[in-house]
Amino acid sequence: MDIVSKQRINILIYLAELQSVSKLSSSPAYRFIKQVAEECSCTSRELHSLITSPDEIASLGALSENQKKAYMYNICELMTFIKLDQQKKLFCQILAYDLNYDSNQMNVILEGFQKQIQLQAGL
Repeated sequence: MDIVSKQRINILIYLAELQSVSKLSSSPAYRFIKQVAEECSCTSRELHSLITSPDEIASLGALSENQKKAYMYNICELMTFIKLDQQKKLFCQILAYDLNYDSNQMNVILEGFQKQIQLQAGL
């Protein structure tokens, strides 16, 4: 797994506050992170290692535009699965800014995922 993918998964783990695979394996947030990990060719062993011993979050400035978009969309999609406290919401806004998105753009992306989930639920 490349370092960019590892960092992306690490951020998602941090936001979801995953600490144990066995306790959270049935949660929507874990299933989403596992899906992203599989798309990034991350093995189960690597994912488990990141969950039990996460890396520090590094700078996002060197990412390509496509990588920034993938990070932003993954963050917003994860936000639809979990309740964030005010500190985590602020952290997501900082991440969005670091990825060259403003809070309005982040909210538009987030609302798109929320509408998609409502449609899937038949609401």
